[in-house]
Amino acid sequence: MSLRRSLVHTTLNLSRARSAKPTPSGYSHLQSKKRYFGISSVRMSSTNSTQVESQEPTPADVDTYLTSKILHPSYGNDPTLNEGLTKARENDLPEIQVSPLQGQFLSVLVKSIGAERVLEIGTLGGYSTTFLSKSLPPHGQIDTLELSPHHAKVAQENFLASDLYPFPRIHIGPGLDTLKKLKVPEEGPYDFVFIDANKDQIKDYFIESMRVVRKGGVVVVDNAIRNGKIHPESIADPTKEVQGLRALYDWIEQDDGKTVLSSGIQTVGSKGWECV
Repeated sequence: MSLRRSLVHTTLNLSRARSAKPTPSGYSHLQSKKRYFGISSVRMSSTNSTQVESQEPTPADVDTYLTSKILHPSYGNDPTLNEGLTKARENDLPEIQVSPLQGQFLSVLVKSIGAERVLEIGTLGGYSTTFLSKSLPPHGQIDTLELSPHHAKVAQENFLASDLYPFPRIHIGPGLDTLKKLKVPEEGPYDFVFIDANKDQIKDYFIESMRVVRKGGVVVVDNAIRNGKIHPESIADPTKEVQGLRALYDWIEQDDGKTVLSSGIQTVGSKGWECV
């Protein structure tokens, strides 16, 4: 979490209630990816002198379990969330949206600071946008930036199907260019910013976000670990995305707490190894 002298709280990443009735939104998608991440350990148990193999649950299994237990009914019983994921898949959008519990975590953050104005950078099919919008009061405001007109069209259709209020306003165009032109809302700066955009420019997104967020506001950066590849001793060749994230961490280090108070919590689950 970050703090501008103004105190801008920033949480690095995220990088998505109840089943047994209607399938919780996104829950079926988690089930189909149960073994997406994690190394299972195998233990041997003896039953009637017969050795039986059993697997420990993976992080993805635990994600599925938690989703079935703690996803709020307002999300889990909303069929439009699952329908939105289906529409996104049918329109060939990449399946890189937040998980249901990650979406709910965003909701917790938005509600905990009493946010009324939210900015999202990276709309995709509007899945995370829906969680954010549902977390706001009726008089709230949510703006979301999206590069692809095709993605924006799918998201708009999903928003209409969900009957969201406040209704998200989509700004189409290169994210950083749009962000630089974005004016602080007349009602006041944004309370909360969620950055889920290309990581090669993530430092610039972060700095520009501080221009439009209020003192004490929260900025969340998604996918800030890249399965550990951001560590300087990683043997993997650094991609532009990894280099971009390292540049952000370097900037935060050099800022030395003058502008922002930041934190990062590593997470594992159906979306792999990432950071909150």
